[in-house]
Amino acid sequence: MNLAPDIGPDDLKVFLEEADEQLEMLDTNIVALENADDQEDLIQEIFRAAHTLKGSSAMLGYQEMTDLGHAMETLLDKVRKGTLVPTTQVVDALLHSLDVLQLLKDALVDES
Repeated sequence: MNLAPDIGPDDLKVFLEEADEQLEMLDTNIVALENADDQEDLIQEIFRAAHTLKGSSAMLGYQEMTDLGHAMETLLDKVRKGTLVPTTQVVDALLHSLDVLQLLKDALVDES
């Protein structure tokens, strides 16, 4: 895995702590999405967490996580704009993306 050359152990530690927080938030909010009365707020929170992970991973140079975060943002933006309904399939796709994000984070931990 190729990270930005100027990323030190302290940078990586901060990233992993923040990634854990964002992944936990994603997990809670995605699971709640399908049955929520106020989906708009949840979609916004999910979008923000995906955006934060995307931005942080881009600064780290972790392209795989950046690309997945971008794909999640694209999907969520369609839901925010009302061009896509958060169906079971959409929620399943988000949950699968979350699983992959967790695997990517774990791979980073294993390599460090």
